[in-house]
Amino acid sequence: MAPEEKQDQKDERQEWREARREWRRRNRGRSLIPAGALIGLGIGLFYGQPGAGVIIGLGLGFLGSAFVPPIGQAQAPPGPVPMHGLRWMSVLTGIFLILIGLWIALGLPLPWTTIIAVLLVLIGIGFIIRAFGRMR
Repeated sequence: MAPEEKQDQKDERQEWREARREWRRRNRGRSLIPAGALIGLGIGLFYGQPGAGVIIGLGLGFLGSAFVPPIGQAQAPPGPVPMHGLRWMSVLTGIFLILIGLWIALGLPLPWTTIIAVLLVLIGIGFIIRAFGRMR
């Protein structure tokens, strides 16, 4: 293999590593969502409520991901969090899921099942719209 080819391979590997680091930095908090679901499932299995555990875990994961800043982002000054600095959609989704999970875990009747289902679908559509909006 020629020295130029070896250098090209090294450059490609370096670019790949840098791209991977950047992706990890931007998506750091998002791993909290599946982690919360799995932890919630495990705890829910202990108590015989795996569905409620997953929903509560997802809610906690969404809340956690909203408050974890990306690596390398400057720390915010002390005081209230600016509205643009917090992922409000994740906060609202997390609170909503935690409330639904607690409602199920406590065995309370769900009087507005249809409304809850519609809200969940709308939240999901909102996340899809936001994801495609960022791709531009």
